[in-house]
Amino acid sequence: MTDPRSIENAPKAVVVDRTPLHRGWFRRRRNRRVPFAPASVPVVAAAGLRWVGRKLVMTGKVLGVMAVVALALLAGRQIVRHVIASPRFAVRELRIAATTHVSAEELQSLAGVEIGDRLLMIDPDRVAAKLAAHPWIASARVRRELPSALAIDVTERQAVACALMGALYLLDDSGRPFKRATFDEADGLPVITGVTREQYAALRPASEAVFREALALRDAYGDRPKLSEIHVDPRTGFSLVLLDGAAEVRLGRGGTDEKLARLDQILAAVGPGGPAALATIYLDGALADRVTVRLRPN
Repeated sequence: MTDPRSIENAPKAVVVDRTPLHRGWFRRRRNRRVPFAPASVPVVAAAGLRWVGRKLVMTGKVLGVMAVVALALLAGRQIVRHVIASPRFAVRELRIAATTHVSAEELQSLAGVEIGDRLLMIDPDRVAAKLAAHPWIASARVRRELPSALAIDVTERQAVACALMGALYLLDDSGRPFKRATFDEADGLPVITGVTREQYAALRPASEAVFREALALRDAYGDRPKLSEIHVDPRTGFSLVLLDGAAEVRLGRGGTDEKLARLDQILAAVGPGGPAALATIYLDGALADRVTVRLRPN
């Protein structure tokens, strides 16, 4: 005889109704009903406890990693602060070479660096930018030399001419005005005229191109009698003014080499004291056998 308790404790089977569905021509197939036995309370509780346990373990691992990272960052920050503040890395030497127009003391003042400053706290790019703001400084290079030296190398601009634009301005070899000239700085430099300050402000690239063309003309002129002025006119081109006697040589545009060769012939013909007797030499017309020369009145 079968024990009733064994029947109650036996696993319940899932019963699937496989009775064929009867449907008509225009009826939809109905869903099957699959009855099943609900899970017991202990099983559900155990599954929930396992899920909570896994989550707690994962959370603990994440918190542990975060704690380790935070401690490492804190320790690294303290180490960096200690190194930066160490007297071993304080500035004890400033290696600055003076230039022709800027003294070492002025360069140090522009750099804003003093003996005893923290070397590792100095930004070389920022210091170089401060130095390059000086009109005579074309570029600057700043580098830290551990443990305690700061080296500063600067490249000074070279003034090759002056431009008269209301006042005299020094020009570098790129045709860029970089500083208002003093009399001492302008002494011995040719002056480029014909470009006003208003024109330069409105047409800066074109004006600097004109300055470069004038500088190229000065280079082609070479070591002939010294010039005092190079004048540019938008209609007639370039004219040269000699320092000795202020004779004007009108070159116009183009054919520079041929025109300067003609000028050599004229200067050779008038002799060493002849340039002072010349008023105007017209070389801006078509090249011909004859050149018009106007002499100064006696």
